[in-house]
Amino acid sequence: MGPLDLNLLVTFDAVMAERNLRRAADRLGRSQPAVSHAVARLRDLTGDRLFEKVPTGVEPTARAEMLWEQVRDPLRTIAQALDHRGFEPGEVQGELVLGLSDDVHDLCFADIVARIRVTAPGLAVRVVETDHGTVWDQVGSGAVDLAVTVAGPPPRGMAANVIGEQRFVILHRSDQMPPATLERYLAATHVAIGFADRSAGYTDERLTAMGQARAIVAWTPRFAAIPDLVRRTGALATMPGPVARAYGNNGLAVATVPFDLQPVPVRLCWHQRRRTDPLNEWARDVLAAAVT
Repeated sequence: MGPLDLNLLVTFDAVMAERNLRRAADRLGRSQPAVSHAVARLRDLTGDRLFEKVPTGVEPTARAEMLWEQVRDPLRTIAQALDHRGFEPGEVQGELVLGLSDDVHDLCFADIVARIRVTAPGLAVRVVETDHGTVWDQVGSGAVDLAVTVAGPPPRGMAANVIGEQRFVILHRSDQMPPATLERYLAATHVAIGFADRSAGYTDERLTAMGQARAIVAWTPRFAAIPDLVRRTGALATMPGPVARAYGNNGLAVATVPFDLQPVPVRLCWHQRRRTDPLNEWARDVLAAAVT
């Protein structure tokens, strides 16, 4: 194989990031036919199709995913070495995609955007819903640049910082006595946060480990819906303290959970391939300051 045109890898990187030839062309300031030609040349060099057409654009093959893992960080390093100006947030033009759990979104998203607007007004922010069950797939696929949720420890190839913790409380109607014992807690009815994959949340995992179960009359993926459910049904909601206090008013009160329910870590998550990306590093600091 002769000398490799580095521009082919730059084009490949853009297509992998965008999953769409037109958007990749816009990102590079090139025409779509030029991008298609570069992809065709790379196909010849690698002996692999690299991308398959889908309704939304293209999806990478396994060979393309492996190649991206190998070239993404070196490309960023080269770009940084050639850029003598350093990273200037005020000069950034583009989009930052964040994966935020429902509670983090409602409590912190406005602050995140406000902080970004101060130093990077050319950067638009888009949110993708995430939770502990979906976050690592979203980070790994590149669907999000960063994510904040109560994720478990990062799997291989991923990275995370613990930036806080969730301590749980009971949200209940103020005209009803909260349960002072586990037995009374289990005898009550409950409303709870539910996830798309129907997996149990932390509270129910803990109860199962204790050989117990609670009676849940309603599940919802929205924390904002919980207070009205509690008011109308008289059920209890076990939820993070900051969320309960933010939403809990007009006849609602907060009480202590009557069994051992340890706080869970809130993690800021990203892919290792982006660990030295200046924009990603800067955005990590912004999110950590806004969420903690």
